[in-house]
Amino acid sequence: MHSSSCITAAITLLITLQTTASIVNWDLLYQSVDTDFREGATDDITLTYMIGAQREYSIALYASDCETSITGMPSLSIVPKISQDYELHPLHDQLDVVIDIDFTEILSSNIWDESNDTLKFCSVVHLLSGVEVIKEE
Repeated sequence: MHSSSCITAAITLLITLQTTASIVNWDLLYQSVDTDFREGATDDITLTYMIGAQREYSIALYASDCETSITGMPSLSIVPKISQDYELHPLHDQLDVVIDIDFTEILSSNIWDESNDTLKFCSVVHLLSGVEVIKEE
């Protein structure tokens, strides 16, 4: 009887681990960047990621070195939007990071490269478990 209960416990543990492994998804996959710089647009830049379904996340923008805070743009706006299509992507949510830039401030910021008129910044997305960072892109 003792060995039978050990086998049952091992099978139960194995089934639980397999089920949990198939549900837990920590994917963080960069997909694309889209821009819309028309006057009046509020979604100037949209960064799209596929992330594990129903994951907590955080987003931060930095200068191009991915460490220095952005300066000179006090009204920089970041709006995350999550969408799901579980029929098409059953294990993923789509995270769109929508950035609205005040172009009157851009020339005084540290993300504008005046020598070649380009905007350079770094987006950092974290997948979180509570306060612990599990994955970073």
